[in-house]
Amino acid sequence: MTRSVILGNGALSVLMDQGYVIREVYYPLTTENNANALRIGVWCDGDFSWFSELSPEIGYLDDTLVSVASASFKGVSLKFYDCVDFAYNVLVRRCELKTQKECRVFFAFDYKIDGHDEGDTALYDPATSSIIHYKESRWFVFSSNQPFFEYATGYKQTRGLVGTWKDCEDGRLSGNPIAQGAVDSAVSFRFFQDSSFYSWIVASRDLLEAKRVNDYVRTKSADELMKRTANYWRAWLSVSKAVGDFSDALKRSALIIACHCQNNGAIPASLDTDIMRFNRDTYNYVWPRDAAYASLALTLLGYLDLSRGVFRFLFPLIMREGCMFQKYTVEGHWGSTWHPWTQGFFPIQEDETAIILHALWQHFSRFQDVDFVKPYYRPGIKAAADFLLNFRDKKLGLPLPSYDLWEERFGTHLYTCACVYAGLKAASNFTRFFGELELARKYESVAEEVKAGIDAMWLGDHFARSVKVENSKIVGFDETIDASSLLLPQLGVYPADHPKVVQNARVVEQKLSVAGGIARYENDTYLKTSEQPNPWVITTLWLAEQKALTRDLEGARRLIQWVLSKALKSGVLPEQVTPKGDYPSVTPLVWSHAELIRAIVMLNS
Repeated sequence: MTRSVILGNGALSVLMDQGYVIREVYYPLTTENNANALRIGVWCDGDFSWFSELSPEIGYLDDTLVSVASASFKGVSLKFYDCVDFAYNVLVRRCELKTQKECRVFFAFDYKIDGHDEGDTALYDPATSSIIHYKESRWFVFSSNQPFFEYATGYKQTRGLVGTWKDCEDGRLSGNPIAQGAVDSAVSFRFFQDSSFYSWIVASRDLLEAKRVNDYVRTKSADELMKRTANYWRAWLSVSKAVGDFSDALKRSALIIACHCQNNGAIPASLDTDIMRFNRDTYNYVWPRDAAYASLALTLLGYLDLSRGVFRFLFPLIMREGCMFQKYTVEGHWGSTWHPWTQGFFPIQEDETAIILHALWQHFSRFQDVDFVKPYYRPGIKAAADFLLNFRDKKLGLPLPSYDLWEERFGTHLYTCACVYAGLKAASNFTRFFGELELARKYESVAEEVKAGIDAMWLGDHFARSVKVENSKIVGFDETIDASSLLLPQLGVYPADHPKVVQNARVVEQKLSVAGGIARYENDTYLKTSEQPNPWVITTLWLAEQKALTRDLEGARRLIQWVLSKALKSGVLPEQVTPKGDYPSVTPLVWSHAELIRAIVMLNS
């Protein structure tokens, strides 16, 4: 189910679905999802309902990372506020209840600590009045400023037992104090009139740390933590300047990207694990490409530390050959891949190496942080630039074949060539800045050779997606219209008002428009559910950016409005939608929010 809410502080990350069920709990990095389902339920007049079954209204408090969800059941009104404290690894929850009759609120905890539920322990700890789940160095402690009415721990998915969460549905809990293996737990609170109370989940590496933080929350008060976290994010947003049109959407996108930013600089593409139903893998990896576009967006808004974190994470991962791998775990290990290793070289996507150089130059141009860039100059910038320089057909000047940005085709692609051009130009700028003028001229010269190859990809009314090369000669073209061709001006290959760019954009809009948005390319079948391909958020925003750059402001606004119409009420953006408006893929996607920021900034420039 689509995720409606993401909360996080760089170490603890929490995502909730459209029923306000917590589906992901990541700690201390997004290495493994520790949650299966953390639910809320309500019992009244002998009847029970899960909060998710009440069609809750879900959103965020303005300019904060405090979520809010409300629903009613049998005349009882419930409203929940949640946030991850900006300083401590605590999920703080406030419940506001309006009732004039007996009402019981249930919290059910179904964890799969460290990504699986073997060997977990669930227990009630009278010393802290808490429910604790733990395994090895992952501890999750649930406490409240309201005494528990009842509690239970038990077994799930074993010996014919569904789970302790099922016991909530009769309004009573057994009081079983401990269980180990595949386990879950639940607690309840009882009220007879309008009430409000706080609960919280402390994430920690051991029991002593958990108790220390739990005592801190009780002393400081959960109410104070929620207030200060809301104030922190409002203050954080003050760094980005008001931009005029769509400023609320821009701020929400900045906050959602910030939720994905890990303390070690990693920015995973998406933390929504619902996509796992397709092939038992997720988007919870750092693609250098996605991370670079997130950094570009953060740079535009003036966020120095978060934008530089991308480079702090990625540059040490550059291989000795000077290139990046396809994707990485948030710990910096190589991610899973479906690209065969039979092409004579690692199955790379060369654009990912190049776009990092481009993004770093944009960062440096904005912040002029020489001391930050200096350690990455020789082992990083120059190594990557030399790879781009050498990984070419020397006679033709174009890059050697690699996989495309859609991770589907092996060849010499227009978008890859444009990124290589931008990366070499960035390297030229860096080497000129550091006084290596001869090397700067060399990178500049090779960039122009790549641009000449891009010129040759013009087909009269649009750019070819890729070229077929034999014996250092172009012998064929893939004439498929691809939305990534819209990025040529943003990568510095041509100005946005260049006749070829304008004509290409016209053809892209004409041929790839689907239900108001823009598809990736002709006959795209990825997650397709109808005769038409799915429109994507990033591709639609690329066209909006092109229109903004050529001052077709109404056209840009129309496309941005279409994107916002596909967002959830919380402001979260998907990767793509079906022509009917369903969500077949991950939500949220960091790149979607990065492109929305870029489009809004260009519109208001």
